[in-house]
Amino acid sequence: MPSRSAVPARVAAAAAIAAGLLAACDTPPAVETPSASGTPGPGEYLPGLEAVVELPARDPRAVFLVVPGGGFRAADPTGLLPLGADLADEGFAAVTITYDHAGTGTYYPRPVEEVACGIAYAATQAPGVPVVVVGHSAGADLAMLAGLQPLRTDVSCPYEPRAADGIVGLAGPYDIHQSRIGEDLFGVPQEEDPEMWRDGDPLRWADARPEVPVLLMHGEADEMVPVSFTESMAAALEQGGHDVVAEYLPEARHNDLFLSEWILADLVDWTRDTVLPGATD
Repeated sequence: MPSRSAVPARVAAAAAIAAGLLAACDTPPAVETPSASGTPGPGEYLPGLEAVVELPARDPRAVFLVVPGGGFRAADPTGLLPLGADLADEGFAAVTITYDHAGTGTYYPRPVEEVACGIAYAATQAPGVPVVVVGHSAGADLAMLAGLQPLRTDVSCPYEPRAADGIVGLAGPYDIHQSRIGEDLFGVPQEEDPEMWRDGDPLRWADARPEVPVLLMHGEADEMVPVSFTESMAAALEQGGHDVVAEYLPEARHNDLFLSEWILADLVDWTRDTVLPGATD
């Protein structure tokens, strides 16, 4: 098991070290078919959007919605599927999804709305247990936004809205103004629509839903997203009243942060110790 260490969260200026950040995040952009209209088909949570469900042999104690990264230009869930299977082996349900993105001509707020719909869908797969949304890289930003923003009923989602009971961010570039992937989320430069950029900034929502606990993890050897992004997010969430655990993993690189050998034990322990005791159906 790789060694782990925790260091105090601190606000760090990311601008000086974010040059070139995520020019090619997580996986190369994939050619994907835009979501079709109509009813979700088998293995989908929304039309054209895949959801892979893993259920444990016994009744699950919680269900995880697993959200991949891809620099807002792709959303290939393949690399995170083993984590879902391992969570099922630990007695939890897991739902791993994809979502629309710049590669399918889709921009904010729709990717966040789809992740929020994924939270609601996950709740239908394991009724009556807490829902934890966990995202890697750009998916961590979407998980944070979907988990903290108010529930909406004016978007297309065939399931009853469901708030997340816990949020997990893995190596996320949370300060969208300091990264170079913002235009792939919003579709326009910041100066053209500063209010949309503000609304889609996870730091802007750090004081929302303070009852929701948050686990943040980041590799100290991350070559794509500086650790300072997680440090700043942790500090903002703590100031906003959240119960925050921030863990920094020595020698872990960016794409190690969705591998079970690096994160599974801490993810399971945090869920059992923090989410389950205080969760309500």
